[in-house]
Amino acid sequence: MSYPLQNEPSLGQRLLPLLSGGFFRPLSRPTAAVYVDCADRLLEAADEGGQLRHDEARVLIREVLARHPDIQLEEDEGGLFRDLNQRAGQFFNKLLEAHWIAARRVSLDEHFVLVAPALRRLVRLLRELAEDRPAELKDFATTLRSLCRDLLAEGALDPNKLGPEEMRQTVKDLLERAGRADDQMHAVETLVLLHETAQRTSASAQETLQRFLVEFHAGEHMVCYDALQESGLLPRLNQARSVVQEALYNPFVKQRLAEGLAKHFEMGATSAYAEAERWLVRLDRHLAGIPGKQRLIDGRMADFSKLSAARYRYQTEMRGRRPEQVKAYLDEAAALHAGKSFSALSNEPGMTLLSPSVEVLFGVDSLSRPRRPRATVDLTFERSSLETDPEAAKDEIRRRNLNILTPQRAARFIERHLPAKGNRISTEELHLQVEDDLLDLFAALAFDRGPATDSQRPVRWRAHAMRADFGMEPERIPRDAEADRLVERFTLERLA
Repeated sequence: MSYPLQNEPSLGQRLLPLLSGGFFRPLSRPTAAVYVDCADRLLEAADEGGQLRHDEARVLIREVLARHPDIQLEEDEGGLFRDLNQRAGQFFNKLLEAHWIAARRVSLDEHFVLVAPALRRLVRLLRELAEDRPAELKDFATTLRSLCRDLLAEGALDPNKLGPEEMRQTVKDLLERAGRADDQMHAVETLVLLHETAQRTSASAQETLQRFLVEFHAGEHMVCYDALQESGLLPRLNQARSVVQEALYNPFVKQRLAEGLAKHFEMGATSAYAEAERWLVRLDRHLAGIPGKQRLIDGRMADFSKLSAARYRYQTEMRGRRPEQVKAYLDEAAALHAGKSFSALSNEPGMTLLSPSVEVLFGVDSLSRPRRPRATVDLTFERSSLETDPEAAKDEIRRRNLNILTPQRAARFIERHLPAKGNRISTEELHLQVEDDLLDLFAALAFDRGPATDSQRPVRWRAHAMRADFGMEPERIPRDAEADRLVERFTLERLA
């Protein structure tokens, strides 16, 4: 985890001039759509320098207002004027007030309008939010494969092979691709939620089945899902993330990246080193977010299946033709035999009563029956011997401490079996006999560092699992006997 430097301004501080100037205020008004369309039209009509003539800008704003006749303008936006030109003039003043545009008078006859540079970025962001191009998800598998290929290549982030500028460009390219893959996973979740919203409004059981069995499973969002499930990318992603984590803990990699950042952005050495660490942390988070988002999408798809099943059951059983036929029959009978008693209906054709007696409840008797209160539950409990006997409590604490997994326990295990840096040992060579040694092994798997017994420097290690190589073929993973238990083979390597 990396944090910004104390003297570096935060994001809110950098946006303070825009926030205090009311730059985003038009987006929070009921007429936000009119403001956005005005900005879009002004940017399209502006020249390369971002300016257009004053009268042309007024005409564009008037055309936008004419395309939104149903939106009620407020008083300060020209809502009291009936003339469209006056409304356009008032709206032009609101754009000036929000600093979306600025007036520029060259001479008495030449009056131009400048579009703010920040508005261009804002409109670009709004266009990205409004675009819905699921076909771009087809590149998801290609993006992940390229990430895994580049990160798992020999010397991908080796400071001895990459120069400062080459290291900066490499990490920047990996960040952009990982961020794009992360955005595509968010787009998959959005598409699943759109299918769920549409399923809630299905008009018939046939439409429900069509959306569930055909449209949902043929959608573009399944491309990303199949790429993760069938192509074996999840194990490779974990291996690629381990490369990034190793680079994150390598000061030489961060130093080489910091040198490239310092030269490119003209930063100080301390700021560049902190920025290099933030870049690597962001890359690690992007790679870690893809499997996490995939698990969330699994839950979304399961919820969609449950919703589709419940919707189909409701439309076929609760809203089928039989209830409608019974209702129509009773409505017709009520209209034909209005004002007659039940005894007189027995002689009418088609109204043979199957009940020997009919009783109509009214008044208090027609109300719902009161619920029976549940019996009270005895929540009292007896005090255990641990609360009354101090020696028994101490014995219980000692027993629990024997089975607790701590970094100290893991570090002692590593120092005992891996005495020097760079040593490696596999479960095939351990041959543990007692359960305490097995708990020490579990502690080494639960942590990756711990305090040393004879120095101030911590002990660091890493586990290499065979499942990463045979994730798609688990039957090929060898298993070793440790303390009368079978564990999948892995290797422990001491790093420090």
